[in-house]
Amino acid sequence: MAFPMKELIYPSMKPERLDRFLVTSFSGTREFWKGRIQQGYVLVNGKSAVPSRKLRKNDVISVDFQEKTVSDKDWPEPEHGQLHILFEDEQIIVLDKPAGILTHPTASERTGTLVNCILGHSHLSSIGLPYRPGVVHRLDRNTSGCIVFAKDDAAFRNLAEQFRRHTIEKVYDAVVEGRFPVKTQEISVPVGMLRGRPKMGVRFSRGKYSVTSIRVIASNAYASHLEVKPVTGRTHQIRLTLAFLGYPVVGDSQYGHSSDIIKRQALHARSISFCHPGSGKRMVFHSELPDDIRALLAALSLSS
Repeated sequence: MAFPMKELIYPSMKPERLDRFLVTSFSGTREFWKGRIQQGYVLVNGKSAVPSRKLRKNDVISVDFQEKTVSDKDWPEPEHGQLHILFEDEQIIVLDKPAGILTHPTASERTGTLVNCILGHSHLSSIGLPYRPGVVHRLDRNTSGCIVFAKDDAAFRNLAEQFRRHTIEKVYDAVVEGRFPVKTQEISVPVGMLRGRPKMGVRFSRGKYSVTSIRVIASNAYASHLEVKPVTGRTHQIRLTLAFLGYPVVGDSQYGHSSDIIKRQALHARSISFCHPGSGKRMVFHSELPDDIRALLAALSLSS
């Protein structure tokens, strides 16, 4: 590998994921380090690794900070698809994501994602290749709303640092089952991957604490319309927190129940606010509630 190189010795007897260890050892998000590991910038005991590699005491972690030449075969396939662009310049692109589309390719789904469509329209940062170029955060397939991508590496690093410092603000609309009991509260719940199960859950012993602010917009005996602000950015944080509290998101078949009224979880990223990575100017972007959530609110007598 190219230099400069940084080597660390894993000091603990307690196993820890490679990507999480790198987040605590350096700046950046898990998304950033997952991409670097997948691109081959990180070795464990001289060999390539995967982000979920469990580190053992005295493992040698080698991190290459010099950029590599990226070939065309490393990139996802560009596709021509419809994009609802809220803002775009040479450094970032902000989209209004529809429900039903993946944010980025995966090992099993390589096409038909937002990343594929962006690459058919413009360019993205190479950080995160092969599956997540330019991806500094994600929305679940069936979550709609505002999402930002980095178009160059400097923008990626800047946005990743803003996410790490929790200075990027995201606001969601969520429709949940039952009458949510208070007007505003901040909830802290430990979340992590459930042992032996392919989904996230609440884990009091080994979970990473998530912090979520919740405000009631409207409610009745059957359901509530909530404004939700995730302070941290854990996987499935909002859905897990609300389900744990006993108020699962309507239509969330993974953590709650399916719905006859809406065919996906009623979760929408209403807005995102961050500092532009070039100018430093604070920017705010908004997405209107999609028709299926508006119809759900009307059916539940929650619309104004």
